Amino acid sequence: MNPEAHVPEPGARPCSTTPAPAGAGRIISVRGSVVDVWFDHGLPAIYSVLYAGAAPAVIIEVLTQLDDHRVRGIALNPTQGLTRGMRIETAGKQLTVPVAHGIVGRMFDVFGHTIDHGPPLVGLAQRSIHPLPPPLLQRSTKSEIFRTGIKATDVLIPLERGGKAGLFGGAGVGKTVLLTEMIHNLVGHTNGVSLFCGIGERCREGHELYHEMQAAGVLPNMVMLFGQMQRAARRALSGGPRRPHHGRILPRRRAAQRIAAD
Repeated sequence: MNPEAHVPEPGARPCSTTPAPAGAGRIISVRGSVVDVWFDHGLPAIYSVLYAGAAPAVIIEVLTQLDDHRVRGIALNPTQGLTRGMRIETAGKQLTVPVAHGIVGRMFDVFGHTIDHGPPLVGLAQRSIHPLPPPLLQRSTKSEIFRTGIKATDVLIPLERGGKAGLFGGAGVGKTVLLTEMIHNLVGHTNGVSLFCGIGERCREGHELYHEMQAAGVLPNMVMLFGQMQRAARRALSGGPRRPHHGRILPRRRAAQRIAAD
């Protein structure tokens, strides 16, 4: 058995994302943020939310179904206090976040709670963070130029709408200035909303970017999304490739060896 695999073991039941009925299970393994849970009946679907401990509860999201009775999930908050045999509760639901124009310019955690010390948001519609993709009939099949409003970009290196582009450079070369100008132009010309996604951003970088966008006056018309997984959890879930370090190849599998020994 490969305990680090994302897919079920050979002979295991197929993964399901169909909501499962409410039920209870027990923890059988805790390795950092990676938690394995046993269910006698009613195996939770992938992306279901599990709750462990008293308030404030540890919230775990199911990432894979290992077999007919075991699921593996990632804890979304600190796991201090989790032990083997602890009871797990689930309602078979996924994480939801508020969706409405009132969220623009606000800051939330992964659970949809405001963390910017602003006024509370009430009465907003809630949607799952794992929605189905739009159907093919609603997707564009033609190539278009993405006009940023920055002359040097649009003339010398035009971007493709729906394509990918990157900004490379050290501190102080103007990456944030370009992003701010692009957001300002798009919001001003189209009267729309800009969405900024930063994957792997550190808290300090997100904090600085938030205040820079606020000072530039574009925050009320933009949404910033940051996501980062703890390194230990990422290694435990994926195994992680080897990487060169000072001319040597160092295996990143100590955590995996501990997992395999359990």
